[in-house]
Amino acid sequence: MKNLLKYFKPLKKDLIKIPIYVIIEVLFEILIPVFMSKLIDDGINAKDAFGNVVPDKNIIFMYGGLMIVSAIIALIFGVLVTRVGAKVATEFGNNLRQAQFEKIQTYSFENIDNFKTSSLITRITMDTTMLVQSTNMVLRVALRAPMLFIFSIATISIFAGKLAMVLLIVVPILIVGFYFIMTRAHKYFMQMFGRIDNLNLTIQEDLIGIRTVKSYVREDYEVKRFKKAAKDVQDIAIRAEKIVIFNNPLMQFAIGVSFVLIGFIGSKMIVSETLTEGQFANTITYINQVLFSLMMISQVFLMFTMSRASVERINEVLNEVPLLTEVENPIDLVKDGSFKFDNVSFKYRGSQKNVLQNINLDVPSGSFVGIFGSTGTGKSTLVQLLARLYDTTEGSIYVGGEDIKQYSLESLRKEVILVLQKNVLFSGTIRENIQWGKKDATDEEIIDALKKAQAYDFVMKTEKKLDTWIEQGGVNVSGGQRQRLTIARALIANPKILILDDSTSAVDTKTDAKIRQSLQNETPDMTKVVISQRLSSIEKADIIIIMDENGISALGKHNELYANNEMYRTIYDAQNKAKEVE
Repeated sequence: MKNLLKYFKPLKKDLIKIPIYVIIEVLFEILIPVFMSKLIDDGINAKDAFGNVVPDKNIIFMYGGLMIVSAIIALIFGVLVTRVGAKVATEFGNNLRQAQFEKIQTYSFENIDNFKTSSLITRITMDTTMLVQSTNMVLRVALRAPMLFIFSIATISIFAGKLAMVLLIVVPILIVGFYFIMTRAHKYFMQMFGRIDNLNLTIQEDLIGIRTVKSYVREDYEVKRFKKAAKDVQDIAIRAEKIVIFNNPLMQFAIGVSFVLIGFIGSKMIVSETLTEGQFANTITYINQVLFSLMMISQVFLMFTMSRASVERINEVLNEVPLLTEVENPIDLVKDGSFKFDNVSFKYRGSQKNVLQNINLDVPSGSFVGIFGSTGTGKSTLVQLLARLYDTTEGSIYVGGEDIKQYSLESLRKEVILVLQKNVLFSGTIRENIQWGKKDATDEEIIDALKKAQAYDFVMKTEKKLDTWIEQGGVNVSGGQRQRLTIARALIANPKILILDDSTSAVDTKTDAKIRQSLQNETPDMTKVVISQRLSSIEKADIIIIMDENGISALGKHNELYANNEMYRTIYDAQNKAKEVE
């Protein structure tokens, strides 16, 4: 918990109140048995001058009243502790969720690759909730139970020292039992959370791909997959519970042993008149409080065991070191859209093989760059390095004449915008989605961007136009419409470099040509980098890059490549022939 204590800092005042309230609550709880002892010995069992038992009503009412007042005060402060503890735990949970979410925003793509999305969701939600529940219990019980335990034992020792010896038998049994439960159960809880991650992954994949599932009639398969993931969680949870269930029987055994010993020793002491009835009743109450406090402590230990796994998983998120760092006093202005790759190589973390090897490129600002290659040749990786979503393994990349590592990430990514093939839209209106590119964009600017992206016509045909609601992921628009909206979102930002990573694949060739023509005519100063499997989409590019598994295999304009590169010529002719047939 050390790393997480800082998230309590804004709650210092409330954290100071809790122990004060607990001390007052426990003190008045401790007084109740004392008053009860006095009520029995000096009130109910009061004797006159002749040794006859004559109850003293004044004493009975006085101590009875003190017991009622003490109970009310203990109740009031108990409520205050619960209220403040719940507030602290809830705000702590909110701070922790916020910290995790903010930390994830600093991750590079490579950091995100270390976690499953479903696992991150589980950590922010379920793991944090588990920790909030534990914190709430700790704030209420972890202070109260030990204080009640200590004060009760101290009082028992004063009134009936021999009966306190009973605890020397019971407490060690409980401590050994709790230790066994904690150490054995923890590993199963760790495994359980891992399996919950997998269950959430199954749910996430199924819901995101529900249309594909239904298209291929795979509902039964998905149900079986979910049942298996749920059964895995159930099995490991049962294994953990098989250990945890010993907690209550252990406490019941300790309580039973205690009362047998107390009854036996206490009755003998009463007969020998070394213990009064009031002191005996007093002692039983305190023994109850000791055992109750031990039960509460055992519940805290149990919550610690369960939440320990959550703490470790949350710390993994918070302690993950972002692989992309900024230099001190970074450059905030990108001069132009020129870029250069200087002997760049890259491999993913944990991989032995470079995805890109010795890449050298020099592109002037305002150029139209086309990239073509088969799947797995590193096309997307190349442009992701340009936007510094990953850092190079070797070599350097320059944008606007400066090493991209010298820029602040915010300023670089505002000027180097990447539109992915599967770029998503967020739940909200079309206007709100386009304003991701420029938050203060006017309707006129949005309409201009929509026209450039060839999205204006279909948007205007909708009933609410810019106020048309987009469902999560853009599932209520077609693939081509979604791609055009994401292009408009990028264009409204007016970056120095615009990268389209196969982001017109769902658009017909006629619309694709219009988008390219619009980009060329209306954004001449912007550097356009287009990855496409259609050579017709990039044939007018200033530079066409052909990539294979060894990196860049050819470079040049369309005429040069068509004349000198057999692979390019073959693919181009085949695609054109297919186009003519259509």
